[in-house]
Amino acid sequence: MIKKIFFACCTLILVSTSIYAAGYGACSHKKDKKAAKTTLADPGEDEYDLKYLKFNLHVTDTSVYLWGDVTTTAQVVASSMTNYVFELDTLMVVDSALVNGTLYPVTNTSNVRTITLSTPLPAGSSFTAQIFYHGVPPPGGGFFNGLTHSISGAGTHMLYTVSDPWVAMVWWPTKQSVNDQIDSVDMFITVPQDVVDGSNGVLVDVDKVSNPGFWTYHWQTHYPIDYYLISIAVAKFGEYKSYMHFTGSPDSMLIQNFFIDTTSFNPAYKANFDSLDQFINYFSSVYGRYPFWKEKYGVCFTTLPGGMEHQTMTTIGVPYTYIIAHELAHQWWGDHVTYRTWGDVWLSEGFATFSEQLFLSHFWGEPAAKAHRLAYLNNIFSAPCGQLHVSDTSGSNTLFDGATVYAKGQGVVTMLRYIAPTDSQFFQVLQNYQQTYSFGNASTADLKAIAESVYGFNLGTFFNQWIYGRGFPQYRMTWNQSGSTVFVRLQQTTSCPDSTAHFSTPLELQLHATTGDTIIKVYNTLDNEVFSFNWDQSISTVYLNPDAYTICKLLGTVKQDTTLGFGNILPYPINIYPNPTKNFWHIDQIPAHTALTLTDMKGNVVWRGTSNNSTACVPGTNLPAGNYVLNLEGASFKESVKLVHW
Repeated sequence: MIKKIFFACCTLILVSTSIYAAGYGACSHKKDKKAAKTTLADPGEDEYDLKYLKFNLHVTDTSVYLWGDVTTTAQVVASSMTNYVFELDTLMVVDSALVNGTLYPVTNTSNVRTITLSTPLPAGSSFTAQIFYHGVPPPGGGFFNGLTHSISGAGTHMLYTVSDPWVAMVWWPTKQSVNDQIDSVDMFITVPQDVVDGSNGVLVDVDKVSNPGFWTYHWQTHYPIDYYLISIAVAKFGEYKSYMHFTGSPDSMLIQNFFIDTTSFNPAYKANFDSLDQFINYFSSVYGRYPFWKEKYGVCFTTLPGGMEHQTMTTIGVPYTYIIAHELAHQWWGDHVTYRTWGDVWLSEGFATFSEQLFLSHFWGEPAAKAHRLAYLNNIFSAPCGQLHVSDTSGSNTLFDGATVYAKGQGVVTMLRYIAPTDSQFFQVLQNYQQTYSFGNASTADLKAIAESVYGFNLGTFFNQWIYGRGFPQYRMTWNQSGSTVFVRLQQTTSCPDSTAHFSTPLELQLHATTGDTIIKVYNTLDNEVFSFNWDQSISTVYLNPDAYTICKLLGTVKQDTTLGFGNILPYPINIYPNPTKNFWHIDQIPAHTALTLTDMKGNVVWRGTSNNSTACVPGTNLPAGNYVLNLEGASFKESVKLVHW
């Protein structure tokens, strides 16, 4: 609902002395039904697995009244099922209900409806439940309304649905579990003649004959679909369709858009949607081919104040290209692979918001993507104790919090890209994730496992800090220069210290001089850390996080501190040998009782120790090959050096 070019670092990191120069098919993956979201309305819904839905609804563009029936075909997954349980708002009147052709009474407790079966259904058996009903859904407000009637500025009446997160039940009898995708759907929507319905999948037929004065639209999808992604949008639309081709392939795909007020629809708006083929082709190149390409992609333009990523047919009410890109990206992030629990909703919204950045960088240039990151960074700062993994999943306000799930979500994805060994490996993670959990569900832990496999190192610290922890690091920064040596002190506090006391994180520093700038990458592992760099320019200031690749906030102003210098680091070089090594590093010329901490390049602590007199031995026999950072802290100095293990 409702960016990134990397610096290629050309030197190896020696945190205290070296400079980082600036360069610049549809197979179902259904999970165990017992893993359904904790907000499932009733445990009885977990006793069956949805297979097929047939909608037969009568609606109009001038009100929210509807009548008709919905048939559900499902399979029993419990040892036996004595009750068929579903959800339907209490204001909707059930006229009759059939299970396997037999008429049954329906009881309800709030929005949970129950049919008690005369004979229990055994495990593995299939059944059909047909619910006939009518009514006017409850009046609502805001974005998550279920069923909305509105009138455009030009006077066009319309009816459209938004079922996210749990309001599908206001307009159809449903099971609201993100872990139970429906394998296929037939949607028959009868509307007054000259009124158009847009929905999921392929438009099979428009019957203009059987019911004089009315048209029946038949849409069909054979891709697995979540309950909240099923939609209708009804208005006197004008249809605009075209076909696109994927780069390097003869395959084509239908793009099918429905616009309101077509005689006066802003040509600039239409031009934005006419670029959908380019957007789809680009995202296909980075995420894998558009997953529903055998059916279509399109948009229904309504008065919705934003967009909703209904599968193959987004409902949208704004013409901005970055939001068009956001909703399109959801077809991969949220639709093709859905979060396993609502607490993991950032896997949908965070990646879709990050996709805005990719879109801007690719089509508008990196300055636009940087502006996007900076804008979202300021949004993150408005929630100093914001947590990306949603712990309170009780309502839409926390599930779709702009400062955390969207802004912080895209920031964390940006950092996941920033710490990747190579940019291609980052995109390999995303493609592997899409392929592994195709048409199914995935969790934050699943993403972490794939990223670790591709990156080749542990990401425990990263995920614990940024996804399960709260807040972000804050820095006060001072600098000094002595000859050709530049010193920078970073003093870290956190915005939510009771939750996350410290963030170990990579950062970029931009050394600025009138003769030119350079960007240096450091790894901050200490609350109070001094870095030194060889730079022969006359420095005038230092900028923190100049390209907004890291979530962090600068406190106060950056000032020169003339006391900052060699007194903050060792006045003589540390002797480390062998380096690289295959088993251990021997260290000489360090003060006695120096605290030693060895971390991998992502900040995970792999060893701690203390120097004995002026020497120390750092074990490496069981470490995987790679680069490491040794942090040394004594009574009057802090320093970090790079170690290499073969």
